[in-house]
Formats: sequence, C-alpha cells, structure tokens
Amino acid sequence: MPDYETLVVPPIRLTNSVIRDSIDFNAAFFQNVTDFNGTRFEGPVFMFGLRFNQAAFFVSARFNQTADFRYARFNQTANFWDARFNRTAYFGDARFNQTADFRYARFNQTAFFWDARFNRTAYFWDARFNQTADFRYAQFSQESHFEDANFLNVFFNNSQFSKEAFFQGAQINGTLSLYRTKYDTLNIRWSSIRGDLAYDDTAYHLLIQNFNKLGFSDDARECQYSYRCKHREELFRQHKFDSWLFDLLAWATYGYGLRPVRPLGWAALFILIGGVFFFLTGSVTRSKESPSGKKPLALRKREERPEGSVSIWESLLLSATYFTSGASSIISATPTEFVPVGRGRYVVVILRLLGWIFFVLFLSSLTRTV
Repeated sequence: MPDYETLVVPPIRLTNSVIRDSIDFNAAFFQNVTDFNGTRFEGPVFMFGLRFNQAAFFVSARFNQTADFRYARFNQTANFWDARFNRTAYFGDARFNQTADFRYARFNQTAFFWDARFNRTAYFWDARFNQTADFRYAQFSQESHFEDANFLNVFFNNSQFSKEAFFQGAQINGTLSLYRTKYDTLNIRWSSIRGDLAYDDTAYHLLIQNFNKLGFSDDARECQYSYRCKHREELFRQHKFDSWLFDLLAWATYGYGLRPVRPLGWAALFILIGGVFFFLTGSVTRSKESPSGKKPLALRKREERPEGSVSIWESLLLSATYFTSGASSIISATPTEFVPVGRGRYVVVILRLLGWIFFVLFLSSLTRTV
C-alpha cells in the first residue's frame, strides 16, 4: 500500500472527453466525486494506489491503452458500467468498499483482479472477458453477480466467495479453474462451462457436491463424468497403466455408469457380429426331428449335423436370442429349433456371457441416471 502524496479536494468532472496523453494519479487521494463518464483515454492510465473517497464514475469510458488501478481504494461506489478496456486492465490488490459495478464492461485483453477485495456486492452482469480473467486470491465478502457474463479463460484459484455467487446464463468458452476456491453456493450450470474445468480432485468433488445441493442432478452427473475422464488421463500420465486400463474399460463399456446407451450399443454390435458369423460359417442349422422327438443338445454327437439352411435374418434373430438369454431366461428362452455346431457352440457361450455382462452394466447405468 503506497503512501499518499497528492490530495485533491474539489470534485473531478471530465465527461465525454478525449484525453490523448497518459495520465498519472499514482498515490493520489481524491476527496470528492470523480466523474469520467464517457471519456476516452488514448494513452495509458496510471491510478496505482489512488484513493477514491467518494463515488468514482467511469460509465462508458474507453481505455485504449493500459489501465492500472492496482492497490486503488474505492470507498464509495465504483461504477465501470459499459466501460471498455482495450488493453490490459490491472485491478490487482484493489479494495472495493462499496458496490463494484462492472455491468456490460468489455475487457478485450487480460483483466487482472488478483487479490482484489470486494467488500460489498460485485456486479459483472453481461461483462465480456475476451482474454484471460484472473481473479486469483480475490475475496467476495457479499454476493457476486456474473449472470450472462462471457469468459474465455477465468481463474478463481485460492479465491473466496463468502456469499452466493451467481453465474446463471454465463458462458465460459475456455478454461475455468477453481483450484482451492472456497464457496458455499455457486449458482452455475454445467452447460455454462463450454470449454474445460481445470483438473483438480478437490475442485471437481466440491463442484459435484454443489450441483447436488442445488438439485442439479444432471449437472452433477456430467461433472462426475468429466472428472473420471480427466482422472483417466492423469493415471496414464503417472504411468499407472493397470489402473488406467480398468478405467478405460469402465469408460468404454458403460461410461462409468453414466452412459446407459453404451451397453445397448455394444449389445447391438455383438448381436450383429454373432449373426453374421452364424450365417457365413453355417455353424447354426435347423434341428432335425427324430421319431422319438428331439434329442437334448448334450446328447448329440459331434459328427451329427442337422439339416436345413438358415437365412441371414434368422441368424441375426438367433444371435439376439442367445445374447438376451444370457441376461435372463425371462427375457428370452434358449431356442430349440436351431442347433449350433462346430465353432458356433463356442460363439453361443460367448454371446450368453456377454449378454449377462452388458445386462448388468446397463442396469447399473440406468439406476444412476434415472
């Protein structure tokens, strides 16, 4: 915190103007209202450590070069409504002791708010951060509003939200980082994170708990799925190939229990493969009646080959019947009018085993998503 060197007592009103040179108010103390509404700053703006004792207005101001508000103290309302920052904006270590209003502001380069303190409500409604927004170590003592805000990359590492934070309608198109972020309620939907949530075990688990607390069960499942995918990549990076392999199988077969359509897809694929195999190899034929009736399959001699060809559609139906009979005899009974021969007998065993496995995986996924 710099020592104050310049005391400015009268109000400053310079609205709808153009300032072509740089301005330097470093370590100044503005006693009264400061009004730069509609002003365009063509040169750099240095307000490092500036103390605003009354309201500061920068409504619709344009900063075409660097804007430096580090260590600034806003003791009354700080109004940057619809301001444009066309170069880097620095608000690091700034203190907003009353309302901080950045609604509709545009940050076209990096915006630094690290270690900023928002002691009253902070408004960033419909703000646009076209480059990185850095809120690391920032503290929001009251509600913070980021509704309909648009971010590229935003970092809240080690930040703290003491009250509710609202992100309804916000869009994060790049990376969101919540590493060691402290919050009680984060009103955000998973669909708002269009880009990526930076991998961190604690950050993911806290966000999943947050979604469940808000009743956003679908969002919690999507967040859980994203976490498992990131965790799998981390296992591979750490050369834990045994754990990575089982994790990969869990992802591929049933999406960690969060994608019930995957077991159905695998089932359709195996049924198709089994049907085509039966048809091309002729390893399934129609059963042959004897005068005393049909013999049990176990009593047939290996060399006995029942007569009668089977069409491709019958082969597919037979494959599906064997597959589903592995899941449960209630779903499908073992067919008696067809007999597997040769290698077909082994394929039948495999189909039944796969049917049981994917039936269990499907039920497991279904119970977690419905």
